[in-house]
Amino acid sequence: MPELISLDAHAHIDPTHTSTDLAQAGAVLAMTLSLDEAAKVVGREDPFIAWGVGCHPRKVAAQQIFDPDRFFELALRSPVIGEVGLDVAYHVPLERQLFTLRVALSFATKNPRILSLHSFNSAALMLEELRRTPVIAPILHWWTGSAAETRQAVDLGCYFSVHSAVARRSIFRTQVPLDRLLMESDHGWADPPGAIPHRVIWVEYLLSASLGMDVRQVRQLVWRNFSDVVRLTGTRGTLPFSLASLLL
Repeated sequence: MPELISLDAHAHIDPTHTSTDLAQAGAVLAMTLSLDEAAKVVGREDPFIAWGVGCHPRKVAAQQIFDPDRFFELALRSPVIGEVGLDVAYHVPLERQLFTLRVALSFATKNPRILSLHSFNSAALMLEELRRTPVIAPILHWWTGSAAETRQAVDLGCYFSVHSAVARRSIFRTQVPLDRLLMESDHGWADPPGAIPHRVIWVEYLLSASLGMDVRQVRQLVWRNFSDVVRLTGTRGTLPFSLASLLL
């Protein structure tokens, strides 16, 4: 097996970066914060970067002007939907967040995509929406649910992308099956892309210690799990060729 590069299931990248800038970023699912941002990146051909179509639940202006028709048009041209979701700690009205999320989930029921869902402090609400509109292999980002809520999420077919701020939580060792784990940096929009692999490696080490696995095994595990998400959603043909060629 060739040496696997780092795999980041959730990061934010300034779309003004060139493919040369992104060459050291590893394999990344790059989430957008608004439809305006998504419109700048959909259709880009970066070898290991899969760009998403999103509308962040914390972004007031993006939520206010969210247009379902525009979302559908962009999402049809992308392998990834993200970042969308719920965040009750922020001042975007919940009704607005729910409207946007429901549009995205409705789209994904008919057009399966790699779907990254923001669920910070909103576990019960997110589970309710996923029961209301079941989708294939949703990936929960910033998961803060209880043990019982985590078991419910597993039963709903969810995957979990883990970053350094939550990697030490025992919930990911005791309640989440190994075949549902992914890793992420939650890399900031303004940060240098070359820092992404280092942040992912830090999560690899944290999970290695928590799970009692070799770091190399952790990387192979998340690539295998990501391959399963791609297979389940039928999105391999929509990924950049170089990224798709690494699937296990």
